[in-house]
Amino acid sequence: MKTNKLFILYFIFSLFTIKIVGKPETTFNKKSKILYVYDPFEGFNRRVYYFNYGLDKYILFPIINAYNFITPNFVQKGVHNFFDNNRMIKVAANSLLQFKIKKAMRAVGRFSINASAGFGGLIDTSSALGMPIPYEDFGLTLAHYGVGTGPYLVLPIFGPSNLRDAIGRGVDAISLAYLDPYLAAELYREQSKPLTALDGLDTRKRTSFRYYSTGSPFEYEYLRLLYAKYREIQVKANKTNTAK
Repeated sequence: MKTNKLFILYFIFSLFTIKIVGKPETTFNKKSKILYVYDPFEGFNRRVYYFNYGLDKYILFPIINAYNFITPNFVQKGVHNFFDNNRMIKVAANSLLQFKIKKAMRAVGRFSINASAGFGGLIDTSSALGMPIPYEDFGLTLAHYGVGTGPYLVLPIFGPSNLRDAIGRGVDAISLAYLDPYLAAELYREQSKPLTALDGLDTRKRTSFRYYSTGSPFEYEYLRLLYAKYREIQVKANKTNTAK
């Protein structure tokens, strides 16, 4: 009799334990799916991540510090405005590929106003006039037509990306070389090596992230997740955008 009572108590306790222990496991599985990023090249990506850290520390930031010391702030602002304005060419082209005519017109409008009334784009006249700043890239264009992200990648110099966005970055760079209005006007080549280097310098200078600055052993994972979610939000916003 005592044995039966002990068995019943043990059975009830076992059910209770399974219920309590099993619930966190289900929650963990749900969370793990949310946090999961497809990264089959993690070993390679981590090596590139460390390479980018060394590039920042020993080459890029010493140059950026010298650039900040030598160049007046208003000149730096003009350089930034110039490259930002040139990116409107990429935005217009990708908007047209997605048949977002109004967005393409806004991008062309911003570029034209800044290029003419803003001394070649050195002054952001269009923002002073209250014009919105549209954004598109070829990675978003591919996503618009259902192309998946592919594996996560850490690109040399450029940092976090994925296969779709890496292809998109390359296509954007090539298309800008062909659509360069300054080259068509025989003024200069916007994709020349000095200007490309200056554009990269300006972009890195204005990117606040610093490799291995968080002090966390999970920095690589955090950045990977952050990039994946950031692009996911951009893709969703792009699909819900009704601008044609």
